[in-house]
Amino acid sequence: MNRRALIERSVPILLDDPATGELIVVVDGARDGTMEVLEGWAERDGRVRPIWQENAGEGAARGNGVAAARHDVVVLLDDDVIPTADLVTRHAMRHSIDSVDVVLGYMPTTVPTPRRRGQVPTILYSQDYEKTCLGYQNHPEDIWSHFWSGNFSVRRDHALAVGLKGGIRLGYHEDLYFGLRCQEAGLTAVFDREAVGNHTHSRSLRKFSREVRRAGEARAILMHWFPDFRDLADPFFDTSGPQRVVLTTLSIPWIRAVATPTLMAVSWFAGIMRFWALETDAARVMRQVELVYSFRKRMKVDMELRPVS
Repeated sequence: MNRRALIERSVPILLDDPATGELIVVVDGARDGTMEVLEGWAERDGRVRPIWQENAGEGAARGNGVAAARHDVVVLLDDDVIPTADLVTRHAMRHSIDSVDVVLGYMPTTVPTPRRRGQVPTILYSQDYEKTCLGYQNHPEDIWSHFWSGNFSVRRDHALAVGLKGGIRLGYHEDLYFGLRCQEAGLTAVFDREAVGNHTHSRSLRKFSREVRRAGEARAILMHWFPDFRDLADPFFDTSGPQRVVLTTLSIPWIRAVATPTLMAVSWFAGIMRFWALETDAARVMRQVELVYSFRKRMKVDMELRPVS
């Protein structure tokens, strides 16, 4: 993903952690000098092991990294998650104390202050994530059905058995797909708020809308493969009747073609005027419209392709 600067921040922190036995970095086609920087590090510290792959995606990168690992427990970090000094130590300690299969770490989103226009995707992302973490604490049995990767550790043999990529092709929610497969395999998980990696999230509103559409499509696909996930996959889950009516109407294709750019324009203009509440509310509604639209579109395609008995 061409994030050389982030890699250069994370590597020294991880190497200074006494629990780090090796550091495998899978470079997924980035041609910004990341591989060369890592090879230089590897010459100075034998624990650093860079691996090159040609744009194979996140799931393949994680799978290749775990397959190459030499230790019983592996910590997986996204390249935009900056670890704290004792992150690896904390993961290792929880595995030794609790004897669990997976430890899900905490990765608070870095929201720049003071607020500036255009930061609303990061703000919404942060709010969603913190709400999910409260769910982890209050209902740990639901970790798998709300799995949010980027900072987690897993026993290597279990990761290889479950598979980091899986057999479904998704454009989003690969982390959730992994969680649902772990649940089917009967693995155990805990959430550890002290295993911290800071998430450096940054998206434009337009890119954010594209991600939301991919998320809606992925939810529809996962719903077919995991029937127990049906209620949570539904974008209308936990919405009121009036909200459902509004979202259903706004997601009608010809209405959505007008509603989405209008909501984006309102959010953009509100950001310029520093009407922060309006900027956030318009972006939030846009997100829900795009989620419902893409979810229903994919569901319609699946129904049309389903053979008639």
